[in-house]
Amino acid sequence: MIVCYNIFMNKKRKRYSSFIIHHLSFKNGFTLVELMVVIAIIGIMTGVVTVSMKSSIDKSKKASALTTASSVLPELVTCADDGGHSRSANPTEGELICCKTAAACSDIAANQVSGHTAHWPAIAGKTGWSYEYVSGDANTGNYVFNVTKDGVDVACSMIDNGCGN
Repeated sequence: MIVCYNIFMNKKRKRYSSFIIHHLSFKNGFTLVELMVVIAIIGIMTGVVTVSMKSSIDKSKKASALTTASSVLPELVTCADDGGHSRSANPTEGELICCKTAAACSDIAANQVSGHTAHWPAIAGKTGWSYEYVSGDANTGNYVFNVTKDGVDVACSMIDNGCGN
């Protein structure tokens, strides 16, 4: 009985060993289909990451523009306290925030209110957003301007003391 068992196991081992050798033999590379599937998967993953990164970059640029624009509001408040005016047209980067008259903030030497040297900070180059005058004057405490890009306007107001979404 032991002999029969050994013969049966040997026959069985031969069958399994030839099966293992046949199906586990090494190949010399990948097939074209395997490579195309891997490339397609990598392409899809790259597309998803690129779209989400663009969205994140746009949100960070908007946040940067709004933070920079919000920094103008305290200067407008102190300008009103000192009897100054703010520009009554679209604010221009580099011009004075607080002027003697609302009409000519670009003439820095002639129009500067004593103690006020702050200029409209640059946002267009870094973020693509820009300033747009809406209404009011710093002298009356109700100056409102928008930060705008591609038809999206975010209001910044002295009354609200900030920029809304």
